[in-house]
Amino acid sequence: MPCPRLSSPVRKRRTRPARTAPVSARFALAVVAGLLALTGAALPGAGRAEELWSVHAYGLKVGELRLAMEEEAGGYRGASLFRTTGIAGLLRRIRFDIRAEGRREGAGWRPLRYSGDIHTGRRQSRMALDFSGPVPLRTAGEDAPAVPIAEQALAGAIDPMTMAWLTLGARRQDPCAFDQTQFDGTRLTAIRFERGEEAEGMRICHGVYDRLGGYSAEELAEITRSPLSIRYRPTASGWQAVRLDIRTRHGPATLHRRD
Repeated sequence: MPCPRLSSPVRKRRTRPARTAPVSARFALAVVAGLLALTGAALPGAGRAEELWSVHAYGLKVGELRLAMEEEAGGYRGASLFRTTGIAGLLRRIRFDIRAEGRREGAGWRPLRYSGDIHTGRRQSRMALDFSGPVPLRTAGEDAPAVPIAEQALAGAIDPMTMAWLTLGARRQDPCAFDQTQFDGTRLTAIRFERGEEAEGMRICHGVYDRLGGYSAEELAEITRSPLSIRYRPTASGWQAVRLDIRTRHGPATLHRRD
C-alpha cells in the first residue's frame, strides 16, 4: 500500500513531538530484527499445525509472524514468515522467510536442512545450511560471521525455524526444561530457561537469550544476554505458548499468540 501524501496544513503544524512515532518505529524495526534472530507459509499434508503471532515494540504492533509445522513418518517440515505491518511497514518493508526439515528421534528434533530468505528493506540475504553432519555447514549464501566460530561450539546447534517451533509451538513436556543452541549461518546463540513459576493458571518460564559466537566486539559490548520469559497455558496434550517477552539492546519486545 502506498504511503499516504501529507497535505500542506499538516506539514505546517509539524513539531518535534509529532516525529516521535516514526522514530520509535525505526527503533522497533531494529528490535524485531534482533528478536527474530532467535526465528505464513502453508504446508500440505496431514499432521499440520499453523500459528499466527503479532510482534510488538514500544507499544506498537510492528509485524506478524506465521509458523507452520508438518509432522509425518518420523520427519518434519516447518516454515516461518515474518513481515512488518502498520507504521513499521510504511517505514520499511521487512520480510523473513525461513524453512527447515528434519527427523523426529523419540522426543528429539534433529534438523537436516535449513534455508533463510531475509529482506531488510535495504538488502536481501539468502542462506542455506546442511545439518546432517556433526556440525552445520553452509551450502549457499555469502554472509559470514563477524568473528569465526569454533567448530566444536557448533555441535548440537539447531536452526532458527526448529528453535522457533520448540519454544513457541505446542510442547508435551515441562516447557521450562529447555537449554538449546541455535546457528543461523553467521551467529551462534542459545535460549536457556533458568526457572519457572505458576501464575494465573499458566506456566511462566524465565531465562536468557545468549549471544555465543559470530558477533563483533562492538556488538558484544552492547549486550551479551537478553532476559526473556515465555508464558504457556495448559492444553489437553501438554503446553501452548501464548506470549513471549524479551529485552533487547534496543528495548523491550513482545510476541502475542493470535488464536
